[in-house]
Amino acid sequence: MLVGERRQKILEVVNSGRAVTVEELSKILDVSPSTVRRDLRFLESRGLLHRTHGGAMPPAMSSYEPSLVEKESTMVEEKKAIGAYAASLIEEGDTVVIDAGTTTIHIVRNLQINKAKIVTNFLKAALEIPYKPDIEVLLTGGTLRFSTQALVGPVAENFLQHIKVDKAFIGTNGITLNGFSTPNVLEAATKRAMVQCAEKVFVVSDSTKFGKEAFVRFADIDEVDCIITDWNLPDEEAERYQEIGLDVIRVKKEGAR
Repeated sequence: MLVGERRQKILEVVNSGRAVTVEELSKILDVSPSTVRRDLRFLESRGLLHRTHGGAMPPAMSSYEPSLVEKESTMVEEKKAIGAYAASLIEEGDTVVIDAGTTTIHIVRNLQINKAKIVTNFLKAALEIPYKPDIEVLLTGGTLRFSTQALVGPVAENFLQHIKVDKAFIGTNGITLNGFSTPNVLEAATKRAMVQCAEKVFVVSDSTKFGKEAFVRFADIDEVDCIITDWNLPDEEAERYQEIGLDVIRVKKEGAR
């Protein structure tokens, strides 16, 4: 198990909602207690858990990664509007990568094109893309994360590293001037591969993600062409990103002029 995968597993165990001992983690991960202690020190330094005498306990809720079901019930109106706008940017004949997420699902639900090649690591999206003879859907393959329904890992990354697409639409858990981030190591690597395979990269995210930084950065600011977000983002916040050359589109609320 790679270091990043081991630390992600520790976070998953700790975030299950109970305190856990070094001995338990050592058995689960099949590594020495000293290795576990080093990992716990590292994760605590990032604010991702709290070390206790002989183990660790969950951090504050701000470090918790909600499941797909939990995220589906938040910022629903905003996500629908963002997805509809993003779908309007996909043109006939485009090759497109669509990431997993509760905002990106609204892209496929609003597709109006008749011809495209769509690559995704999101099982739910693949099943909801409208059937048309000239729309080809390709799944990346990979390891399924049940909590997010995302296909991740080396198989997904290898697939993405061998293709080139016109546009990528990627979700995120955090947006700062340092870049874009997500809590999961494997998802971050898959998102990074998506960024690298696209001519133009769009991050689709509701405004609550601004000012937050998750565990792993998957793209720097200058690697993304445009953020599509909602009407709640303040002018001054949008201007901070526009001043450094990043296009920020704030979609309008349905019915607003």
